[in-house]
Amino acid sequence: MTRISILLIALLALVASACSSDQGDSSASPTATAESTPEPTESEAAESEAAEETVGAFPSFDTNGDPELAARFHDTIGGAPLQVQSFRGDVFMAAGGDDPSFTAFLDSVGAELSDVSVAFGGVMSAENPVSVGAFRILGASEDDLEREFIAASEESGDVSGLEQTSVGGKDVWSAADPAGTGMSVFIYTKDDTLYFLTGSEEQVAEILAELP
Repeated sequence: MTRISILLIALLALVASACSSDQGDSSASPTATAESTPEPTESEAAESEAAEETVGAFPSFDTNGDPELAARFHDTIGGAPLQVQSFRGDVFMAAGGDDPSFTAFLDSVGAELSDVSVAFGGVMSAENPVSVGAFRILGASEDDLEREFIAASEESGDVSGLEQTSVGGKDVWSAADPAGTGMSVFIYTKDDTLYFLTGSEEQVAEILAELP
């Protein structure tokens, strides 16, 4: 059974890495002087060179891979700003490494990696956190996408006890957040896109009301 939900976790790591990289680039480095900076030893020079090669190998991520997908989410949730980044499938997979289960999933819905794009965002409020994710596979059947994702999530134990309900005028699947946050997980599928939302029912209803 494929484990599709792990990809959403990989996306979180990707976004965090991209943000850390941006912050690092904006930091100003003090100008060293000859008096204050000793000459590096041979071993220190080798270590520095290896570190530079490692940093240079880290990919630069395009966080605007599918603007239309990201734009489906409203700019705010409960008055708080919501920022959503989007990624092409190849960028997304580069963050999580080669995952045979994901390849199997694409085969099961008759898709290629080039058909995939994802979007993710959230409001990290201490009192009312909420996260939104969208997983789009061009040409995929709505029924196949929903069935495979739910089966994979339940099989892996990432989400269990899903029940059908109506929230924000949409038919969704809902369950308690397995992380024990006291919030709920909501899965909504429309056409070739599956939306994965975490938060209170009130917050999610506001988001769902704006989605296609």
